[in-house]
Amino acid sequence: MRITFVYPDLATDEPSYSGYFHHGIAALSAALKKAGHQTSLIQFTKEISDQDFQTRIKDLNPDLIGFSSTTHVFPFVKKYAAAAKQVSDALIVCGGVHPTVCPEKVIADSNIDMVCRGECDEAIVEVCSKLEKGEELSNIKNIWLKREGKIFKNELRPLIENLDELPFPDRSVFDYANLNLERKGVGTFMFSRGCPFQCAFCCEPTIRKLYASQTYHRLRSPQSTIAEIKEVVKNYLFVKFVRLDDDLLFARLAWVKEFVPLYKKEINLPFSSDLRVNLMTEELLTLLKQAGGHLLRVGVESGDDFILKEVLNKGISVEQIRKAFKLARQKGFKTQAYNMVGLPYESVKEILATIKLNAEIKADLSVVSIFHPYQGTKLYDVCLAKGFLKDTGPPKNYYSYSVLNLPSIRQKQVAFFFQYFHLLKTVYGFLFKLPLAGFLVFLADKVFGSRYAPELINSTIGPLRTAKRYIAKSLKRSAQQDTEARYKV
Repeated sequence: MRITFVYPDLATDEPSYSGYFHHGIAALSAALKKAGHQTSLIQFTKEISDQDFQTRIKDLNPDLIGFSSTTHVFPFVKKYAAAAKQVSDALIVCGGVHPTVCPEKVIADSNIDMVCRGECDEAIVEVCSKLEKGEELSNIKNIWLKREGKIFKNELRPLIENLDELPFPDRSVFDYANLNLERKGVGTFMFSRGCPFQCAFCCEPTIRKLYASQTYHRLRSPQSTIAEIKEVVKNYLFVKFVRLDDDLLFARLAWVKEFVPLYKKEINLPFSSDLRVNLMTEELLTLLKQAGGHLLRVGVESGDDFILKEVLNKGISVEQIRKAFKLARQKGFKTQAYNMVGLPYESVKEILATIKLNAEIKADLSVVSIFHPYQGTKLYDVCLAKGFLKDTGPPKNYYSYSVLNLPSIRQKQVAFFFQYFHLLKTVYGFLFKLPLAGFLVFLADKVFGSRYAPELINSTIGPLRTAKRYIAKSLKRSAQQDTEARYKV
């Protein structure tokens, strides 16, 4: 069987972005190849025409087309599924977080034949095996099948308990060396599945409920993780830095204590990882530093305790964030803070608190996104019940615009704080160092927090940017004319 995966990798509009390594597709491709099937991938970082997409489909001539979908990219999945149906008789299956949480919406699309819910390593192999043999497809666990107006909704199979049984992800199906991080010498890895926490903005609690009492958070063994990293470093000599993409790889101290000496001995490359504030103990950070830990990516989200506790259900406090980042600096780690703006019940005061907290904790890099309420999350239900959610489709990515109408803040203010988050962080960081810092910060809060600050500041900065561009062009033109004059002489 020939299976073509389609990955609309539209996470950013950055012109130089060349794509991300999709762990899920790589895992499914590996499982299919192990079962004797052929796989290919169509990955694009900018929207392509129907004609270009159809040409690729015709060239690959797949028996099955598999789309991976988040909420953001589902409109593009629909677009390209329709395009594929015009030139191919292949069945179309859609999997990922969005189809798992919203299967009814996905299977309702006329061009999607199947939905794969939850973990699909075993389900996709069974689909291809039965397709190849001409067997019935309507009774495969994890699969919803649409046929002649009827939908067969099958239950989920048990979670894969021993992740070591799975083959290593298939990197060869990607243009791996030219992906956005890999071309910079970074290899990306994921060795765990699931999360036990209850963050209100995340789909994980909803997905965990689908599996009832099963152990949801699972880890590959330290030996298996080391074996995969060694294989990748051997096969891709450009990999000089390891990025661990797991949400909670280091949640179990006993696992970490087994992992650290193996990593130090067998790999000994610097690495980055995600880590929760409430797990950042001195013992854990000491171990990670011994292994080669370089950068910690930490979810701050907000600088306000009410937002953290009552809205996001993060289970952490602002004081814990301060202590965690201070400890990370003391242990010699670089830090990256994840933040959101435009949250339900958030006002200017809370957003400014987030910006000031980022300045205070001295995060080496602050990443900010605009909050989006995903269906299947607690905050989606809140936004729906309170009438915050506008009647609009999802934005293209996390950085596009807010889909909420909040009584506590204007949409222009949300866009303003998103656009100038890093500049304002720098301003407050500077003010904190000055005499009379308290008074100066108070004045800054009044200026940036005023209702019409976006219009005022944009009207000031806009002309300055235009003048800067004009001067730069003039200098470039003058230099060019000077060069031409010298050549003429």
